[in-house]
Amino acid sequence: MAETWEDVTKDGTQPLKEWVVEYTVVVNEEKNQHLNIMYGEDLEDVQRILLIELRKNYAENDRIDVTVQRMEEIKDTSDSVTFEGFFTP
Repeated sequence: MAETWEDVTKDGTQPLKEWVVEYTVVVNEEKNQHLNIMYGEDLEDVQRILLIELRKNYAENDRIDVTVQRMEEIKDTSDSVTFEGFFTP
């Protein structure tokens, strides 16, 4: 398959893909819901990034329970023409 200009970075490597990650963290019976956009090459890469983020954000806790509701690659882009005239920066 032919690559488009957007598919290749200047150094010739593939750009990182965008992933939407929705998860719930329960700490001391308190539920926290998260919705993040993460960048990674594949599912394993995104899982590794999520683990790093959880360790950073919940470092002081001994135990956390994490439930991932959604972890999927974002493939569609919005059409800017649809929003023309509705948003003024």
